[in-house]
Amino acid sequence: MWLLIWLLCLSPLLAHEDNKEVVGIMGENFTFPVQIDQKIVEIVWKKNKDKVAEWEEQNKPTYFGHLRDRSVLMENGSLTIVNLKKDDAGTYELVYRDYVEDHQLNFILDVLDSLPEPKISCNTSDSELVLNCTANFQWPLNYTWKLSNGPHSYLNQELSIPLKNVDITTNATCIIKYSQTERSSEISLMQCLSEEKGDSSHKRHRNILISLLTAFVILVVILEFLRRKGIIKCGLERRTAQNNSPANGSGEHEQLFPGNSQQQSNSEGAAFSHAVHCENEEPEADRALNENDRALKDKQISKNGVNQEEVTQDTEVENGGHPNNSSSCTEEDLKA
Repeated sequence: MWLLIWLLCLSPLLAHEDNKEVVGIMGENFTFPVQIDQKIVEIVWKKNKDKVAEWEEQNKPTYFGHLRDRSVLMENGSLTIVNLKKDDAGTYELVYRDYVEDHQLNFILDVLDSLPEPKISCNTSDSELVLNCTANFQWPLNYTWKLSNGPHSYLNQELSIPLKNVDITTNATCIIKYSQTERSSEISLMQCLSEEKGDSSHKRHRNILISLLTAFVILVVILEFLRRKGIIKCGLERRTAQNNSPANGSGEHEQLFPGNSQQQSNSEGAAFSHAVHCENEEPEADRALNENDRALKDKQISKNGVNQEEVTQDTEVENGGHPNNSSSCTEEDLKA
């Protein structure tokens, strides 16, 4: 015990080494990097000048303070903190004695957030399968790739494999490391190739769907444009047919010019026929109007027939009298 007191009193006079900065990850176990080749007979660990662990030859280690149940002191001088916490950060001091002299080592421990799980992405480029490993961490990381079908390791964040050498039964593992902490993720090369084919197929189907949708929209616009133009044309032809109908004076024209009645009737028939052609596009009111026009035309045609017969009889009288009247007069003369 007197040796320990002597070490504590003389500690300011001991040879000091530069403080060594070390980093631990919250939630992980952290061991201070101590390399001592000599035989140690006594060890004392302090945090911010407060003793946290000690060991004397042929005795068990003793722990103090908040590290009482979360630390392990080894006979080689190393101290391990279990389940590292944020408040474990600070300045640590190791004082140890061998059979010759006393020594001191100083560490500044910084505790970082938990190391995230690395994310693996893959794609094909230039006839190669390219694997990329990323992790969101505030300090630079060491990346290592390992393939399940080989013993080699690849110290790089990105790994390229020629497609002709890809074995779909192989798994690729990305390992990230910071300080003494490692995290890893694994992916199957078959999954990489399947995802790449799936993405290509999805893009192709999406492009086809966009093309079909665009063509459909264009077709609808064209059909609507043609439909509107067709309705305007049929409406003009219906109005022309109505203007030429007997109700608008065409019957009188036939009476004055009977020789043109057949030609006009043919023209009206053509207009009527074209109007019927558009009948499927006409509203009910226009259909009823066309029915009235046809009835008036039939009536006018019958009337024109009667007028034509009367005109013929008058012409015969003017040219020598009616045959029936001539026969009647002859019989009376014979009786006289």
